[in-house]
Amino acid sequence: MIFRSILLENYGLFAGRVEFDLTPKIKYRKLRPVILIGGKNGAGKTTILEALRLVLYGKASLGNRVSQNEYELFLGNQIHNGADASLKADYARLAVTFDHVEQGKQKQYKAERSWLRSERGKITEYLKIIKNGKILQDVSPEFWQGFVEGLIPERLSQLFFFDGEKIKNLAEDTRGSLVLADSIKILLGLDLVERLKADLTIYAARAAKKGSNKQIQKQLVSLEKTISKTKNQLYGTKEQLAEVQTTIDGIEADLRKREQWLQQQGHVFADRRQTLKETKSAVSAEIAFLEDKIRQECETTYPFALCPSIAQDLQEQLKKEEELHKNALVKEEFLHLREELKQVLADSQMQKTGEKRELQQTILATIDSKIAMSGKLQDLVLIQGVSERERQQFFSCLNDAQNRSLPTVRQAGKELEQARIKLRNITQELNQGPEEARSETIFKELTTLHQRLGKFEQKKKQLHEEVRKQENILKALQRDHKRLVEQQLSDEKSAQRLEQIHAIQKALDSYLHLLTQKKIDQLCDAVTRGFNLLSRKGGMIKQVTIDSKTFTSTLYNHNGEPIPQDKLSSGEKQLYAIAMLWGLARTSGRPLPVIIDTPLSRLDSDHRRNLIHNYFPHASHQVILLSTDTEVDKQLYKELSPHLSHCYHLVYDKQTNATATKEEYFWKESKACLN
Repeated sequence: MIFRSILLENYGLFAGRVEFDLTPKIKYRKLRPVILIGGKNGAGKTTILEALRLVLYGKASLGNRVSQNEYELFLGNQIHNGADASLKADYARLAVTFDHVEQGKQKQYKAERSWLRSERGKITEYLKIIKNGKILQDVSPEFWQGFVEGLIPERLSQLFFFDGEKIKNLAEDTRGSLVLADSIKILLGLDLVERLKADLTIYAARAAKKGSNKQIQKQLVSLEKTISKTKNQLYGTKEQLAEVQTTIDGIEADLRKREQWLQQQGHVFADRRQTLKETKSAVSAEIAFLEDKIRQECETTYPFALCPSIAQDLQEQLKKEEELHKNALVKEEFLHLREELKQVLADSQMQKTGEKRELQQTILATIDSKIAMSGKLQDLVLIQGVSERERQQFFSCLNDAQNRSLPTVRQAGKELEQARIKLRNITQELNQGPEEARSETIFKELTTLHQRLGKFEQKKKQLHEEVRKQENILKALQRDHKRLVEQQLSDEKSAQRLEQIHAIQKALDSYLHLLTQKKIDQLCDAVTRGFNLLSRKGGMIKQVTIDSKTFTSTLYNHNGEPIPQDKLSSGEKQLYAIAMLWGLARTSGRPLPVIIDTPLSRLDSDHRRNLIHNYFPHASHQVILLSTDTEVDKQLYKELSPHLSHCYHLVYDKQTNATATKEEYFWKESKACLN
């Protein structure tokens, strides 16, 4: 595919009709693939990229969650608003002409999107598709948008038409991307196998609907509606999850920037910040441990130590009741003994003499005195009335509360107070930071960012749980659907057909697994070669691996050790992202143009030179490069010129509030690229 031209009329900063020739030229019998469009910030470079996406994809170019009202408001705002109010336009038009090969034959298409604003402000949009100079007849107008997206899928455009910000986002994505994963599948042709599997399932379901059992037919229709609804819900939830993850990545990147700024200030605090954060984490863990220790003591005997006078009274009462119990036992024993002695003395011959009677009276009097002594606590009131075992348990608890639990809690309390003081001092030191005015602002921003991060992390956790639940529901529905289909196709002829479908799907599973691994291996090799070619360090990495399920990538050095992506410099991350996009284009074999907006702003001179020599001339058969004069300066322009087809210079005029174009770069000598 080749973009021949793009036309902008009354769109954004472009007043009237402005057309760019995008066809690569052949100079000195060599095809020069690079078209260079230069302009300073705010001159309209990004407007060209946005216009291309808008004319091709309409509302979808703004994202999946844009309402029709928001889209119409966007279109109205894109109508050029010049300095002369009397010449204010009420319409805008975009058109892109491109060549596309179908069944070995080259066809030329023109997609034109225009919109008109009425006096009441209502926006009316029009889309027109022209094929080989005639209005497209093969497809009904209501399906023209889908037809264009079939030629150039919107998801693929994100990997071929991109700006520096998208490169940055891809560079900082270390967890894999849902959009990137889908795009990789399409680029590598893996989606065709998955689509064939899905079509076989649909074929079986349609055959089942023609079966004789009407009840099952109704159940299948109802179940398919539910499955479709569940799939849409699951896709929507995954989109939300991807958006939340993107937000989290952005917040974490902002946090890293501010942390780096603080560390670069040269203050003692900046050097100690990481140590303070680690110490704060350790002290917080110690506080949690001590609080838990005190909490555990409160659940055992410690509460007895909180009321010592009551505990003392209880202990004394228990001791008295223990003594009362013992005395009662002794008294009972003495009474039994007195009766036994009295009986023995009554039966003996000792009663016959006065001396013996005297001895008998003495013995009984002695026992009576002992009985009287054992009953001296008879006025004590029995309150607790517990058993001996329970009384010993009470004594043990009271003793443990006083001699073990109370000292333990006191010691833990002292340590807790010291830890809290330490934590408070660390927090104050962290909050104070450097004394510069900007530092105070940075700390406020850090606090806000941490709060936002926590909020989105919680949202991410909730969405993960929703995805898990929805996936389980979908699997259950699909199992029920499969069971009903098999039940409906139970006759011999249908059963054979169903068996064939299962066999084909099983073979496709095996084929998809092998194909995925093969394509991923090819992609890994392409990304490794591309990164080493672009990096100024040469063979920095030995291997790149990509998980075939999550599409998360890992880099390895020549010792076979993984290289964390967050350890790469910002320039290396950007080069890695470009290498990934380049590898995808190479591995896919899709002949799509590459459009890059301001890709060099975050790179140093060596990395820029590597891209000028090794990437731009070979990225695709057509490369449209949108750049500022600081990105592609005179020296880099000279080095790129052997690959330049032609150039444009965007010049913004403040007085007219419009951008004019010239067929040159930032300096007139740039016309040499046409020679």
